[in-house]
Amino acid sequence: MRFFINMFLILFAADGLISVVDELLTLMAGASNLSGLREMFANTVVFMSLPVYLALVLDVRLPKRVLLPLLTFIVWSLLGTWIFPSLADNHVYGLICSFVQVLLCLLPIEFARKSGGEGLLLPLSVFGSRFFNLKHTLKYAAVSIVVVPVVFVLLTIASASAYADKATSGFIRITPGGLYMSERIYKKDQKTIRLTSMIHVGDKKFYDDLTGSISSGKTIILAEGVTDDKQLLKNKFGYSKMAGFLGLSSQEKMRLKGRLIKSADEEAAPKESAGADILRADIDLSDFGKETILFLNTVGKYINESTSLAATFIALNKWAETELTPEMNKIIM
Repeated sequence: MRFFINMFLILFAADGLISVVDELLTLMAGASNLSGLREMFANTVVFMSLPVYLALVLDVRLPKRVLLPLLTFIVWSLLGTWIFPSLADNHVYGLICSFVQVLLCLLPIEFARKSGGEGLLLPLSVFGSRFFNLKHTLKYAAVSIVVVPVVFVLLTIASASAYADKATSGFIRITPGGLYMSERIYKKDQKTIRLTSMIHVGDKKFYDDLTGSISSGKTIILAEGVTDDKQLLKNKFGYSKMAGFLGLSSQEKMRLKGRLIKSADEEAAPKESAGADILRADIDLSDFGKETILFLNTVGKYINESTSLAATFIALNKWAETELTPEMNKIIM
């Protein structure tokens, strides 16, 4: 136990020192070559933090006033920039956190001094007493029943947000307040491109605000959405029913003001036009293979027949077990 805890303290201190140097180099030179090394140490410390917490619950000898602040700092380092996104690219904030991490190392140093040791490591004298105490373990276990699930949920959501941010190049962000969609604006000469992220199911206010923000006249909207000109989808379905299950609205309810055009080369609507020009920029259902069309018709059938989202998934799963072949699965997916 002593070796493991002392190794954690060494790596925590090393991570703090590397982080300070990395942030200083970034602030002064604009870049640093220590990012990879810093990430390796940080991931190791995070990985070790859970066993350290479990050791605190079980081992009555470990100094709680030393280790709990370190573990709290690790949790904050994982959640801080998620709770306050504006801090994510703030190197001053990163430098302050790095200094705080280094200063926290004074806790084990002071504890070791008072216990007859030297430096950062816990002395052998700390581990001379009994390892287990039932009252101590029950007390910390009771606190853990409340704290650990909350931290786990927050870390899970934060991880999902990080994945969504990376997978969508920053267009989708999950925060404690909900799901947020971003947009980017590109300008060249007299032309402006507004790239707005979209979601099929969301709050009605999101769609109303987006519709109201579109300027009219000399504006072309490249609208996504698969068409079905040949009426291949016999069991039509949309996201309205799913949105209803979740108490939300769907993209289908959003109505854009303007005229539908077939080509971007068509003359743009005059300034006094009631709305923008709308150009469909997606594919038609006829571009899909027959296996995909069969699957979509089956999905539509069960969505329309089911009374809940769970019932839809159960019915669709039963169909897939008997009808969906590996060859079809490769084509569809």
